[in-house]
Amino acid sequence: MAQAIRFHTIVKDRTLALPDLGDFEGKRVEVLVVEEEAEMKNADAESKAPRLLGLLRGQILISDDFDAPLPPEIQKYFEGEGDDE
Repeated sequence: MAQAIRFHTIVKDRTLALPDLGDFEGKRVEVLVVEEEAEMKNADAESKAPRLLGLLRGQILISDDFDAPLPPEIQKYFEGEGDDE
């Protein structure tokens, strides 16, 4: 009697995780590789959901000087000059 196994996996790098193939040891097998788009079941899938503009309107306050230059005594740490203090 012939046995068959069917499984789906996602190739994340050059290593492929396979289920236990012990029942097929010593037997002639055929391997078929089919390329498909992987279903995203993590945070990437959520990023494809439509974004609602203005969802947090009125809940966040950004000051008018948000993008103003930093004071020199703070800027030096971003430029690596204040590390030795």
